[in-house]
Amino acid sequence: MNDTVAVALITSLSTLIAGGLAGLVSWLLTGRQLRHAGELAQRERAEARSGRLREGRREAYERFLVRVDEAYRALDNSWTQAPLTEPADGFTARRAVDEALVRVQLEGPEPVAAAAHLVTRSVGDEFRKLRRLIADHQGEQRSAAAVDAALRTAVLEARRDTTEAFVTEARAALNAA
Repeated sequence: MNDTVAVALITSLSTLIAGGLAGLVSWLLTGRQLRHAGELAQRERAEARSGRLREGRREAYERFLVRVDEAYRALDNSWTQAPLTEPADGFTARRAVDEALVRVQLEGPEPVAAAAHLVTRSVGDEFRKLRRLIADHQGEQRSAAAVDAALRTAVLEARRDTTEAFVTEARAALNAA
């Protein structure tokens, strides 16, 4: 074989190999960059999803506590009003608490939903106990709190205990999300 042909063949093969290596390195680097960009995008989507979840939960928990507070205000008015009278807006307040409970149950997690259920049950129990007290003491001129101070103390303790348990679970859920 002629030396010129051999040199030309070697030169062309080395150029092809160099071009192939450059293409391979470029392909590997581009793939790595794309994977990294994909991982970043996935992480950002997960953080955004987590933020939306946390915000949805916070709104549900807050709405629940507002509705519970409204029910407690209706109860407080009835407990302190003389003569004995049933809460004027008791049904509406209890229904609003029930509706807010459903939202908390949807948002979760389970420990928070369970604590919210206990608060809701406590609110309902207090309405029933107050209604029973009023029915048992028809014509009483004193307030319900004056008629049965021990019952009033017991329901206030139940309010505090169930609400604190809910707030503790809600904080834990919001901090974990």
